[in-house]
Amino acid sequence: MLRCDKKMVVLLLGAPGAGKGTIANFLEKEYGFFHLATGQLFRQITKQNSVLANKIKKIINAGKLVNDTLTNKLVKNNLVGKKAENIVLDGYPRNVMQAKYLNKFCKIDYVFDLCVKENIIIKRIIGRRICPICQTIYNIYYKKPKQWNHCNFDHHILIKRDDDTIQTIKLRLQEYKKFNQPLVTYYQKKGIYKKITLMGKRLITQIEKILKL
Repeated sequence: MLRCDKKMVVLLLGAPGAGKGTIANFLEKEYGFFHLATGQLFRQITKQNSVLANKIKKIINAGKLVNDTLTNKLVKNNLVGKKAENIVLDGYPRNVMQAKYLNKFCKIDYVFDLCVKENIIIKRIIGRRICPICQTIYNIYYKKPKQWNHCNFDHHILIKRDDDTIQTIKLRLQEYKKFNQPLVTYYQKKGIYKKITLMGKRLITQIEKILKL
């Protein structure tokens, strides 16, 4: 792992399947960033046997978004004590209300908006496979594992998210479009917004260059 001496908070915007998780995992593994992904937090809760778990599971499977109050609470609880670390936020905030709440206790240094065409996003999500152990993301179309359906690193069987279906994807994209533009405008006014249209290794290289890693 490389060392990153500059303390910063990076926010990744982008539609579901735009590559936020891939970039966040890279920053986590290569530079030691603390990776906070609300989607992962919600999925962890759904594994529990509770009323809250069942509620969140229904929301996710329907392609809807968990309400702001609960999301804000979970994020704040997970960021407590992390101020001395580099942080990458993945999937939060998703609207201006959440952004203003976050600003009360966490200063964002960089906002990267990963812009990808919708047809590519759908193929990425349909083909997405994840290692349940190390969280490495693969794709049966774009990033195949060396051994079919097994992680390259720990050889565990890959899984597909329950909500990675064409019906759910279209609903999630509709929800995303509704809230994203006001959020983009909010961060543009702060002067920390950067639109990113590159993909693959060129995307990673550009982000490293901007962050001066």
